[in-house]
Amino acid sequence: MRYTFFFVVAFAALQAFGASSMDNCLFNGRWEISADRARTSAPAATVQFIASAKSLSFDLEGTSRWRLDVDGTPKEYFVTGDERTVKVVKGLDGEKHRYRLIKISETNPGFVSLYKVSLDKGGQFFEKPAAPARRIEFIGDSFTVGFGCEGGPGDSPDLEFEKTNSSLSYAFLLADGFKADFQVNAFSGRGLVRNYANIVPEWTIEKLYRYTVPGAAPSEPDAALYDMGTFHPQVVVLFIGINDFQGEPPYADKGKFKKAYADFLDKLRAAHPGVKFLLVSTKVWPNDDLTPTVKAIYDSQVASGRSDLEFLAIQTENSALLGHPSVHSHREMANTMRPIVAKLAKWLSR
Repeated sequence: MRYTFFFVVAFAALQAFGASSMDNCLFNGRWEISADRARTSAPAATVQFIASAKSLSFDLEGTSRWRLDVDGTPKEYFVTGDERTVKVVKGLDGEKHRYRLIKISETNPGFVSLYKVSLDKGGQFFEKPAAPARRIEFIGDSFTVGFGCEGGPGDSPDLEFEKTNSSLSYAFLLADGFKADFQVNAFSGRGLVRNYANIVPEWTIEKLYRYTVPGAAPSEPDAALYDMGTFHPQVVVLFIGINDFQGEPPYADKGKFKKAYADFLDKLRAAHPGVKFLLVSTKVWPNDDLTPTVKAIYDSQVASGRSDLEFLAIQTENSALLGHPSVHSHREMANTMRPIVAKLAKWLSR
């Protein structure tokens, strides 16, 4: 794998390219698709297409890190900035391959836009990839984003953009391992009812979750609300609450947290009949209040007759940037969750 930085290609140079298409693309994650562009703020949002080409280009706008896969193998990493630019990928073999462009950084606040995918003049798009029958959703915070996972405890906090890689997060690894369609709806620093250090207190996970492009919602009064009928997960992994009970006090009121959590579960059940849940917790500092609180929510759900959920208290190796899980820890988390998710969804094989 190699890293290249984004470079500007004059739009006139795109005359060297032939076929352009968005209709042949499969979008994974929350995207707002209009006549002229697709935009997203979600970590691990992806675009997939099948094509034969010796070169291709992506017309992009917005600051992000990206990973391009060819038949599931990473080929190139690159970075985009705020200005609309065209990234050209050369040196392809002209044979038919499945391409996957992955947004590996978080955009909150803000968003990125994809205007066009183009092939060289001899290139050809094939049928749009079919959406997988398996569907999984992840709702969480920086642990789910893959925040700083490529960093170390001694790295500068200023490296969060360079060291975050959502394609190495437990969420992406799980979805990819199951060959499932997926959404990663995760927001660093946010909690269910209280954000870390009480930052932007009105924009919690629950509120951001309501929008198609959550990163745009705080600055766009008319931001589109997400249509929950467009994607029905069979399993939802809820790994929320770290920021409610960690950092400087005061922490979230436990009664308020429990009610909000139960209400969120009911909202998801109403939108996705038959959905199953994995409620995940981990140790937080200084009081380690999260695990007993989430376990109490689980016990209450079971006592009320619910049989659609499991609980998991997970150990994490917080040796990456700013005390976050490392790449190794994300792999371990994915491996720990995999059999539980498979059991919930009845996905007995890959």
